[in-house]
Amino acid sequence: MTTQEMAQHLTAPKVKRRGVFVDVQNIFFCIRDKFPNCRVNYQAIKDFFSTGDALTTFTAFSCVDPENREQRGFIMRVAFIGYRVVTKPLKRMFDGNIKANMDMEMALEILDQAPFLDEIVIISGDGDFVSLINRLVQMGKHVIVVGP
Repeated sequence: MTTQEMAQHLTAPKVKRRGVFVDVQNIFFCIRDKFPNCRVNYQAIKDFFSTGDALTTFTAFSCVDPENREQRGFIMRVAFIGYRVVTKPLKRMFDGNIKANMDMEMALEILDQAPFLDEIVIISGDGDFVSLINRLVQMGKHVIVVGP
């Protein structure tokens, strides 16, 4: 057997590369409005997508109120269980409303990581990601969308 033939037998099987991206704000409000007594279990999401057939990364996107201890605690808990957490401060508008939207940051992060991933999981209740999903499919990516 030649060295080249031996190398073919010794080559490890290709491991699928999966990225899981969670739109925290959107999921929180969808669940709160539709199922008021329910909470999102981020550990269960991680366990579900952490299969032996893929190397998986987890990224959560969230706007935070820096003065809100409960939100800071949530971010720390999600990071502790293995998510990379991308945050930005929420915006308080002049009329008193609050804007908490990470759609653009999430879309750009997914596009940046897409060349290195085989499968992309988007967890959101937001229809704004349709164009992103279409682009990912055009790039040959397997896309899974999860929402409430």
